[in-house]
Amino acid sequence: MKIKKYLKTSFIFLFTCSLLVSCNVDEVDVTRKPFVPGEVENPETIAQVIIKDPNFSILESLMRRIEAAAINPSGRIITNLNVPGNNTVFAPTDAAFTDFMQANNITDLNKLPIELVTSLVYYHIKTGKFLTTDLTTGFVPTQATRGTGTNLVYLSMYINTNSGVVLNNTAKVVSSNTNVNNGIIHTVDAVVKVPTVQDLIALNPETSSFAAAVVRGDTDLATPVVGDAIANTSASVTVFAPSNTAFINVLTELGISSIQDLPTTQVANITKIHVVSTVTTTPAISSNLFVSRTNAKLQTILAGTPGQINFNGTTRTIKDQRARTGNIVPLIDIQGSNGVLHTLDKVLLPLTL
Repeated sequence: MKIKKYLKTSFIFLFTCSLLVSCNVDEVDVTRKPFVPGEVENPETIAQVIIKDPNFSILESLMRRIEAAAINPSGRIITNLNVPGNNTVFAPTDAAFTDFMQANNITDLNKLPIELVTSLVYYHIKTGKFLTTDLTTGFVPTQATRGTGTNLVYLSMYINTNSGVVLNNTAKVVSSNTNVNNGIIHTVDAVVKVPTVQDLIALNPETSSFAAAVVRGDTDLATPVVGDAIANTSASVTVFAPSNTAFINVLTELGISSIQDLPTTQVANITKIHVVSTVTTTPAISSNLFVSRTNAKLQTILAGTPGQINFNGTTRTIKDQRARTGNIVPLIDIQGSNGVLHTLDKVLLPLTL
């Protein structure tokens, strides 16, 4: 009996060790193990699948660059995607990266700053294991970040599941549900650009009227003021964008049938009063900062006193100078590379259009 017990114990030990070796994970110290594609015969992790598949060679090279530049363990992307965990990766193919480079006049991805490479790659990773059947239409957080410390936020991606799975109206899942022991891999046919707040407004079906108003307001300007402000990556931007329903209601309130009935200067004033832009050292107003801004007066990009709005973070409301109150609904931070987008249930109006 003792011999049988010993043999059973030895088998369990050897089996456990074989699993650790096959996953290239050290039992005691989880450190980066070098991969040679030809040696990864039976990939069992996200990292191993990406390295094994020749269609992901560009993604692999970018991941290796991020790993080499990592200052602390949390930044070692290959290591972290090779150990137990729960991640979903939307992996662009080499062809997708080639198209991305051509479209953006990039001759060598390795010449891009490591910060941009890191943000781009992590933007294709979502925490949690999600099969395509688990995904629903809407904005979701990715692992790409903006800010540091208490101001660190995760950038948003718009997933549309109405016809397959499409990311930010750009990349379609063409091969799905590669299920490995630490997550899921979906192959996508395009690289998804990290969005600005301007991109998020365009992506959000609930703010299409505001997007159209921004274009209308900037039409006769040599430089598109609002368009430039919400796309500016050298600023920290907070946009309180009215919903499409809010625009329908304000048209009735103003006695017009379309936003096109207003002069472009008046439309510009309306859109400007929904945008707060500050220096990058001042964080955008995400919901975690609401309480610290109770009954705060915010200066929008509409200059001077006419461009000031009263913000109450506790009640999640904004009051314009006509004493009209808009509510931030739903309470979702839609995060871009240069700031945050909130949705309002009312169009704010300057005292004088």
